[in-house]
Amino acid sequence: MRRVICATICLLFASFAVSSVQAEEDSQKVMMVLDASGSMWGQIDGTAKIEIARGVIDGLLTDWDSSIQLGLMAYGHRQKGDCADIETLAAVGSVDKAALMEKVNGLNPKGKTPITASVRQAADELKFTEDKATVILISDGLETCDADPCQLANELEAKGVDFTAHVVGFDLSAEESQSLQCIADNTGGKFLNASNATELTTALGETVQAVKEEPAGPQGLRLRAKLCEDCEIITDGGLFWWVYEPETDLQGKRKEVSRAGAVAPVIELPAGAYHVAGRYGTGSVLRTADVEVKEGELTDVVINMDAGGLRLAGIPTAGAEVLKDNMFYWVLSPTKDLQGNQKEFDRAGIANPLIWLPADSYVVRARHGKAFAEETLTVEAGKVTEHTFDMNVGYLRPTAIPTAGGEVLKDKMFFWVLSTTKDLQGNRTEIDKAGTANPLFRVPAGTYLLRARHGKAFAEKEVTVTAGALTEEQLDMNVGYLRAAALMAEGGEPVKEKTFFWVLKPEKDLQGNNPEVDRAGVANPLFRLPAGDYVLRARHGKAIKDTPVTITAGALNEQSVVMNTAMVKFTASQIDGGEELTSGLFWWIYEKGEDGSKGAEVDRAGTAKPLFIVPAGEYIVSFRFNNVTTDAPIPALQPGDQKTINVLLPPE
Repeated sequence: MRRVICATICLLFASFAVSSVQAEEDSQKVMMVLDASGSMWGQIDGTAKIEIARGVIDGLLTDWDSSIQLGLMAYGHRQKGDCADIETLAAVGSVDKAALMEKVNGLNPKGKTPITASVRQAADELKFTEDKATVILISDGLETCDADPCQLANELEAKGVDFTAHVVGFDLSAEESQSLQCIADNTGGKFLNASNATELTTALGETVQAVKEEPAGPQGLRLRAKLCEDCEIITDGGLFWWVYEPETDLQGKRKEVSRAGAVAPVIELPAGAYHVAGRYGTGSVLRTADVEVKEGELTDVVINMDAGGLRLAGIPTAGAEVLKDNMFYWVLSPTKDLQGNQKEFDRAGIANPLIWLPADSYVVRARHGKAFAEETLTVEAGKVTEHTFDMNVGYLRPTAIPTAGGEVLKDKMFFWVLSTTKDLQGNRTEIDKAGTANPLFRVPAGTYLLRARHGKAFAEKEVTVTAGALTEEQLDMNVGYLRAAALMAEGGEPVKEKTFFWVLKPEKDLQGNNPEVDRAGVANPLFRLPAGDYVLRARHGKAIKDTPVTITAGALNEQSVVMNTAMVKFTASQIDGGEELTSGLFWWIYEKGEDGSKGAEVDRAGTAKPLFIVPAGEYIVSFRFNNVTTDAPIPALQPGDQKTINVLLPPE
C-alpha cells in the first residue's frame, strides 16, 4: 500500500495550434485528496494516523490563505476492496472550515489506495487542460489498484495548462518514498516525507507555501506534439526537440539555441523568432515550425507530426505462431534512384517492432534467417498499421557422424546450404553456412544441397525443407583419424618440436609428386581424413621419412614415425676450457664421404651456437670466424643422440 501525501500543480496546454498563454490573475485552485484507506488506522506514538491527519488539517485550515480556493476529495472510506471508492466531499471554492472539517471528521478508513485514479479525477474536476490546477493528496499508502502514478504524472504534465505535483509521504519507508518521488519530479513539484504530527504539519505548510509562491510562468516555449490534427497530445515519450535561430548561414544551416529530450519541455527564451524541430521515434518522423516568443509570455507550440506507426511481425507459414526472434525489418522508399537503390527510412532488429513514420506508403522488407518477404504498406497519421509477414520459411538442423553407428560429431564441423542447380561456371549458389557442429538454418521452403566438412572429409546430400517445419538431416562423413608423432630413435619419446607432417595421396601425379591432402606444423597433430590409403610424410630437422598408412572410418590410427635423427649443438672457443664465443660465427654441416672428405651440404646457420637436427651418420662441420674457415670432424651421430660439441679455433 502506498503511503503518500501528494500536492500537485500542473501547467499544460490543450490547444493543438501555436498560442500564447499568460499567467492567470484569478485565485489559485487546489484540490486536497485525503487517503482514508484502511491503513490510516495504523498508529504513531499511540495515535491513529487518521486522527493525526485530522488535527493537522484543522490547524492548516485555521490560517488558510483566502487567495487560494480549496476542494476536498477522499478515497477508501466507504467500502473495502473497491478501487472506485473515490468521492468529492467539497467542490473547489472559498474555504468553509467548519463544513470541511465535518467531512474530514466523518471519514471512516477501510478500503484500498487508488492514488492514480484519485489524482486523475481531481485534475479533471479542476479542468486541468484549460486552467491552472493544483491537487494535494494526503495518503499513507502505495498504489494498490494496479496503476502507475508516475506515468499519470507524465500524462498530466503533457496535457495540462499548468500542472505541478508536490508529494508528501506520511510514515513512508525510504524505498516507498523513492518509488513515489517521480510524481513530484515529473511535474516539477516538491516531495516531502513526514513521520509524526509535527513533521506532517511542517510538510503541509511547506506545500501550501509552495502553491502561494508559484510564479506566473516562464517566458519561452512549451513544446508538444500530436500524431494527427485530431489526435491527443503525445504523452508516452519518444520525443526530442531542437530550437534554432530562424536565419540560415551560407551552408543553409541554423544555429542551435537549445534542445530537450522530453515529452513536453518548457524552454525559457528571450523574446524573438525561432525555428523549432521535433522528432518522434528513431529518426524518420521530423517536423518543423517557425514560432515567436513574446515578452512575458509562454508560447505553446503543438506540432502535428502527421505520422503513424507500423507494428510488424512474421510467421514461418500460414496459420503458424508469430516468430519471436531472429527477425529484421527495413522500411524503404517505394521508388528507386538512378542507381536502382531505395532510400532507407528506418530499420529494426527485434521480432515485433513498432516503427513510427511520416504518413505515406513504404516498401517494408522482412528477413528471418535467409528467408525474405516484402510488402508495400501505407502508414496513416494517428493510426498504427499492423502487418504480419508470411516468411515461407523452414528449418534445417544438420548433424554428422564419422561412420554408420558412430556418435554425432561435436566439433570441427562446417556446413553449407547450396542451390541444387549450377551456374554456367559449374558453381552452386551459397544460401547459408555455419561453422558449428549442430547449426539451425532458417531458409525459404525448397530443395537444397547440404554439404558438410569435417577436417578433410566432405559429404553432401539433397534435402527438402518444408515451410513451418523442422527438417533434421544426418550426414555420414566416412571419416577416420590419424594421430601422428615422430621419434628420433626406435623406442624413444615423441619429439615435441621441430617437426612437420604432410598427408599425401599414395598415387603420384604426372610430375611424379604425391598430391597433398593435409599438413600440420605441430608435434602431435590429429588429421581428420576420408577413409582410405595415404602416405604420411614426417620431417624432423633435415630428416624426412614417408610411411604408408590406412585410415578406417570412425577409428583412430596412431602412427609414430622413427626418424633416426640426432641433435647436435655446436659452440666455439679459442682455447680448451675457454669462454664460448657469442658472435661473429657462421656454420655449415656436410656429409662425410667414404674417404673422409666433405660431401653434400646438409644445413647451415648464422648463429654463434647453432642446433642441427640431422639423420644419424658421420658429418664434417665447418665454421668461419674472422674470415677464416675451419673444418672439424665430429664423432659419428647415433639415432637419438643429443650432443653439444665445442670446437677450438685454429691457432693464429
